[in-house]
Amino acid sequence: MMISRRHFVTICFSLVAGFWCTPGAFAQERPASPQPEDAGRPTVAEASRATRWDTIQWIERRYKIEAMRFKARDETGFDWPGSDAVMVETTDAKGWTVSDEIGGIDSGDTHHFDPAKSCIVAVHPGIVVLGKTSVCEEVGEPAPLGFRVEMWEQDSISFPLGFCADLGGTPGPALHVGPYSASCPNGNSFADFIGSARIDYSTQELEAALSHVGDEVIETVKLDPCPGWICAGFPDYTFTWRVTRLPDVRVDLRAVLDEAMQRSGAGSELEAIATGLRSLRAPSPRKIEPETG
Repeated sequence: MMISRRHFVTICFSLVAGFWCTPGAFAQERPASPQPEDAGRPTVAEASRATRWDTIQWIERRYKIEAMRFKARDETGFDWPGSDAVMVETTDAKGWTVSDEIGGIDSGDTHHFDPAKSCIVAVHPGIVVLGKTSVCEEVGEPAPLGFRVEMWEQDSISFPLGFCADLGGTPGPALHVGPYSASCPNGNSFADFIGSARIDYSTQELEAALSHVGDEVIETVKLDPCPGWICAGFPDYTFTWRVTRLPDVRVDLRAVLDEAMQRSGAGSELEAIATGLRSLRAPSPRKIEPETG
């Protein structure tokens, strides 16, 4: 049976509502003992077994996001003592990537990434370095999409001693990590925080902006240098990325549910669907601005 992805989401809501939801079901925990109104109602496991999950398929739009460049509109601290040595770290739903140290960055400078080696979303699993080995999977990722970017400036000790090595470890199946962290969260940090930004795209936004395979959109955001804590002299950096529409993919629901059950620990297909629906959140607005120079 072939259905649209939007139709499938509607089915998911209907299934969960029909099998799980009663008034107040999400406001308080249901009693553990059977209640009179439960008589004749199938259990979650029974409902899951009665559904032919392997007969449901749909055509899904896919995308990838790649880093393009960053610009130092105003480097950290005073300009005259020296240049910035920058590291870029991005995080998405399946892991994180990090660049090598990028030195010699002064106010007004722009550093360009090779997009083919700078994947941010739809990253090939494994240990990856942004700008060198972070390659996108050909099948891409479905909407909605989102990622976070952080930039740090190296101080005091030369790389790699100033940054934390081997923090990522071995990633799990379908996941990716960097070989080290730009921020050194173990406390051995010799880096100044430059700024960060959170980027989100809804399904509707991507469908409207990228209506054909091969379409792309390039956007730039100004990094926030002080998200509620001390930062390195109010630097001013921007980060630019590209979103590309990839060929559509035929998706089997059975495979999606198996992966979701494995990752979430859900005991049934319906539990996996409900877990996914509860995790949905509205995307935050992006503060996009044109790149100059």
